[in-house]
Amino acid sequence: MNYLSKIDDEWVPLQAKVFTRWVSLQLKDIPQAEVQDITKDLSNGVALVELAEKLTHKKATRDWEQKPTMKIENVQNIDLAIDMFSKDGVKLVGISGKDISDNNKKLILGLIWSLILHYS
Repeated sequence: MNYLSKIDDEWVPLQAKVFTRWVSLQLKDIPQAEVQDITKDLSNGVALVELAEKLTHKKATRDWEQKPTMKIENVQNIDLAIDMFSKDGVKLVGISGKDISDNNKKLILGLIWSLILHYS
C-alpha cells in the first residue's frame, strides 16, 4: 500500500463524519431531509435541494421531486441544487448530479467542503 492511499483510507471516513454533522446541523429543522451519512444520503437530491434552499435563502427555481423513484429524478434534483449553489457564488468545478447520485465519495466531500467554506 502506498503512502497516499493510506492517507485516503484514514481521512475519508473522518471527513465524511465531520461533514455529515455539518450538513445535519444545517438541516436540523427539516425532518424529511435527515442525513446520517453524506456519502449515501445525498444520492436522491432531496436533502441537497433542502440544503440549497436553506443556505441560499431562496426557493428552488423550478419544481423538484420530493419523493424521487427514478435515477433521472435523483440527478435532476441534485443538478438543481448544484445550480442554486453556483448562482449563489459557490465555486464548483467538475461535479454533476450523476456524480452525487452515484455516491462518488471524493466529489461529495469536495462539494460539502466548498459549501462549508462559502457559507461558514
